[in-house]
Amino acid sequence: MNGRTDILVREAREVLEWDILKFWAGMQDPRGGFYGSIAPDLTADKEAVREEQLNARILWAYSNAYRRFRKREYLMPAMNAKDYFIQHFLDHKYGGAFTSVDSWGEKLDTDAHLSNQALAIYALSEFYGAIKDDESLKQAVNLFKIVEKEFKDPVNGGYFETLRRDFEVKNDNKVAFSHIYLLEAYANMYRVWKDETLREVLSALLELVVSKFFNPATGHLELSASAGWAPMQGGCLYGLDLEASWVILDAAYAVADIDEINLVKDTCLKLYKAGMDGLCGDGYVVYAKDADGAVEQRMEPWVQAEAMIANLCAWKYQNCPDGADYALRIWDFIKDHLEDTQESPAFRMYPMHDARACSMLLSLFR
Repeated sequence: MNGRTDILVREAREVLEWDILKFWAGMQDPRGGFYGSIAPDLTADKEAVREEQLNARILWAYSNAYRRFRKREYLMPAMNAKDYFIQHFLDHKYGGAFTSVDSWGEKLDTDAHLSNQALAIYALSEFYGAIKDDESLKQAVNLFKIVEKEFKDPVNGGYFETLRRDFEVKNDNKVAFSHIYLLEAYANMYRVWKDETLREVLSALLELVVSKFFNPATGHLELSASAGWAPMQGGCLYGLDLEASWVILDAAYAVADIDEINLVKDTCLKLYKAGMDGLCGDGYVVYAKDADGAVEQRMEPWVQAEAMIANLCAWKYQNCPDGADYALRIWDFIKDHLEDTQESPAFRMYPMHDARACSMLLSLFR
């Protein structure tokens, strides 16, 4: 790794600034916010539906970029994304975050998904960390309180997946993706808002994810469970295992409790190794394996982003020397897939996962 560190850092910064941030800056709508979809020829679909999750990820990416580089060219898109997000994706009547709006910002899907709330908290807390904007912190805190009051299952623990706009439970299943997103959101928020209640909730969520979603027999995460925690589907998502392998450990470090760190390190290592079972001969991590063992071979850029972070963290924090070599191998694959092809979408089409992979690489070697 040492021989390539300088080159790797330079390449990661170039990809982040030129292939991701510059590209998405060109997708801003003069009416506010960002266009909702990009056509195969990389032009904006100006009438497309706007999804909360994409807009939260864009907000996180530019907030993080301004926090890192202090360049005005990243502050302005971050402010645009924040203003639009608060105005159009937050429910100013009931609270919570909407799922989607139309191209004019009018409400479409008003269900409140747990993953939407998590990504909103993640993005707004990152914006607060970048410029200490009181409004974004206030909204993030409000969402935190709503999640804890309305989404938490008071009987079985964990969090419901979907509520209606008025917080009536629509889907009481427990979904691993959403709980991992919530974990990274709470950890990110705690770093900028040292609230003791949040710390206690974050610690409890760490223990819940490890005890309820991690399957020690397979090394993978259970993808979903009923309200009473009965597993609902078999198989695995390799990218989710890899994302969880570093998110869980990162959250434990955010709590800054040695007992928490020791509690999760072994689980994170097993998740990392299980996720890397998806590495194929072409140099990328495949998407999934179903309950019957059939592998879904398709290449998803966000999976490669999480695989790179997971390998770097395994190398640095888990005494896995092979992690450095795998990270370099995956990075080489990523560089070859910055543009769209007939076989796969471009790496830059996933603004948060991809920007985060580059940003974390820069942090590890700063």
